[in-house]
Amino acid sequence: MDKHTLHPAMAIVFNFMLLISGIAIAAPAGHELLFMNAQNAAEISEQDRRAIYGQFNFNVGADGKSLVFSDAEQCPPLLVEGGDIQVTTEDLNADQHPEVFVSLGSSCMFGGAGTGVSLLIRDKSGRWQSHNIGAGMYSVEETRHLGYADLMIGGPGFCHPVLRWDGSTYVFDHKRAEQPGGCDGQ
Repeated sequence: MDKHTLHPAMAIVFNFMLLISGIAIAAPAGHELLFMNAQNAAEISEQDRRAIYGQFNFNVGADGKSLVFSDAEQCPPLLVEGGDIQVTTEDLNADQHPEVFVSLGSSCMFGGAGTGVSLLIRDKSGRWQSHNIGAGMYSVEETRHLGYADLMIGGPGFCHPVLRWDGSTYVFDHKRAEQPGGCDGQ
């Protein structure tokens, strides 16, 4: 061992000192950041979290606490602690297995709506498939088609799209006025 090599026992002591001092040794992995504030996170296994994270083009930010769009680096990072990332689960098809909504807050990416929603559904082979629901905030409706609940996407204005499951993805079905006349002229 040369004079520049840290003795293994000293390395253990050094790492322990870093740990108790609160200095992070390694930043969380991307999938950990994505699911950090997730509702019902216990419903999603570590393996599934990694697979879902893999559906997005994210990099962990330089600060180790944010996610950055790898294909839109000019956009500000998504702050996990700032509420830019919301992950929720819903059982849309009543099969006792959750589907996962990922809502990302970024006016740079999603314009005036400020939020983009992706829905991840496990296919018959067990792989997670990403479905772009659109810009806005989703709500799960009571109506159902082909076994899946309809979704309404709310955003700016008073006229909102309702999406229905067509057997392989969610598609536009109709518009719903938030107030009388809300969809006039559309």
